[in-house]
Amino acid sequence: MLGYDRRVVITGMGFVTPLGDSPDSIWERIAAGEGALAPIEAFPVAGLPNDAVAEIRDFDFVKGYALPELRKKLVKSRKYMARDIQLAVAAAQRAMSDAGLVGGGVDPNRIGIDLGAGLISSDLDELAPAIALASRQTGRFDFATWGREGIGVVEPIWLLKYLPNMLACHISILMDCQGPSNSITEAEASSNLAIAEAARIIARGKADVMVTGGADSKIHPLSLTRMALYGTMSRWRGDPAGGVRPFDVRRDGTLPGEGAGILILEELGHALRRNARIHGEVLGAGSGCDAVATGGLDPDGAGTEVAVRSALREAGIAPAEVGHVNAHAAGFQVGDLAEARAFARIFGPKKVPVVGLKGYLGNVASGAGAVELIASLVGVNRGLVPPTLNCDDLDPACEIDVPTGAPRPSESPIFVNTNVNVNGQAAAVVVKGGPVAAD
Repeated sequence: MLGYDRRVVITGMGFVTPLGDSPDSIWERIAAGEGALAPIEAFPVAGLPNDAVAEIRDFDFVKGYALPELRKKLVKSRKYMARDIQLAVAAAQRAMSDAGLVGGGVDPNRIGIDLGAGLISSDLDELAPAIALASRQTGRFDFATWGREGIGVVEPIWLLKYLPNMLACHISILMDCQGPSNSITEAEASSNLAIAEAARIIARGKADVMVTGGADSKIHPLSLTRMALYGTMSRWRGDPAGGVRPFDVRRDGTLPGEGAGILILEELGHALRRNARIHGEVLGAGSGCDAVATGGLDPDGAGTEVAVRSALREAGIAPAEVGHVNAHAAGFQVGDLAEARAFARIFGPKKVPVVGLKGYLGNVASGAGAVELIASLVGVNRGLVPPTLNCDDLDPACEIDVPTGAPRPSESPIFVNTNVNVNGQAAAVVVKGGPVAAD
């Protein structure tokens, strides 16, 4: 497993999503077919192809998530935290509590952190005065004026709120993680790549516990504008809840979401010695690239195939042993079909259930892999495969089995979690649910 003798298990899960922040709440919504996509409430939107998002409403990470002993620290440090950071810190506290590690139990030098993070958009009010100053003469932005006068009116600590590594920094300070630390910024592939690296750090003996996963929020005027300009935003005009349609013949793009999924990974012997509850085991991981030299993504999903086959090989798992695949399935015409073709080649046409959860959650970007992995793990530990929402009419070109409606009984606790970003970076993680015993 993972190429080393040391096995890596999952002893903590923490998440903050538009569907809820506990295993029961998120599973109840998924099982009932209740997605979170709805007209945006955070700020007014006009002139964009769509106003539907999956947002977390009434989020207050100090009042709702702060551990009692950390509340004073978090009240002070909140001014340095963009929303992405707050989501990550909130989920990390839930994960550490779930793992039973809030009061210690691990040498600080042997606990590290490896997180997926993305581009954090600045609050517009923080830069507006400086931009106005640099544009006052001609109405066009002048870089010389910006450098000479504009920067002087920007808050000195402004950048600390928006660096992608700040998610890991805040968590490591609060949780006293003195071991290996890294942040991976590969958009939608980030979380799975971070989980893979964290698991291998433990397997190689460089740490006993790792905090991993990812967080992101694309509920921001700049993020929505980018999606519209890049042409990735769905133009769905029906019920907003149906805006992201994985593998559906009418899919036409994705919609933004936000959330955080944090996992506590631990060396099996270390977990057993402290009688930790074990949610599952990371068996293997792989990566590939679906980009093509002429631009765009490989329509046959060759990079996704490389990532999944590599993950299965590292796990020592045959395709027939996999209970389901949790696909990226962002609702893109080319991307969803490319994934479907890759899965059909690996597992055989319609042989393994393939689910896509962005119909519920929107696209959580750098947090997607971890949030979706946790949802699958919650499902298989109930003996069920989560269904896909909004795949009402499966594209006949997608020769895969897509469960819809009610959750389906799982024939195996092993699943593959995959993600691929718009630049072609693909990542896959193989996970086995359920309690784990020593060899």
